[in-house]
Amino acid sequence: MNKPFDVKNPDYEQTVRDSFAKQGLMQHLSATLTEVSPGQMTISVPYSPNFTQQHGFFHAGVATSIVDVACGYAAYSLMPPSSEVLTIEFKANFVSPAIGQQLMAKGRVIKPGRTITVCQGDVYCVNDGEQKLCATMLASLICKRTE
Repeated sequence: MNKPFDVKNPDYEQTVRDSFAKQGLMQHLSATLTEVSPGQMTISVPYSPNFTQQHGFFHAGVATSIVDVACGYAAYSLMPPSSEVLTIEFKANFVSPAIGQQLMAKGRVIKPGRTITVCQGDVYCVNDGEQKLCATMLASLICKRTE
């Protein structure tokens, strides 16, 4: 049985949403936070020809961007109020072409830490409500104290 995460910031949801709203790239991609819970985030991006590579698939840069951000905010949701989050490493594997009406990235904390948090993220292509895994990521994030 999984132990619930220790939430250090009672206002984590508003903190995450406020930070997400400042991300220019997420605005450019028309990305939305569709789930915000302790240690877990989901971000969705609608299809646009502006986000594709030469074959018409979602570009890998879009997939890695949204799953990196989903992992980052999953980690951030467990950090103290006087902190910020930064990605220090990630590895992505692409398992199928990103073809769909939208991309959805789910980030979740695997191992929270005082300084370093490890997350896993998955990216799904969504067509008519059906999800197909197209990429997976393992990421390490650092808690940067602001005080």
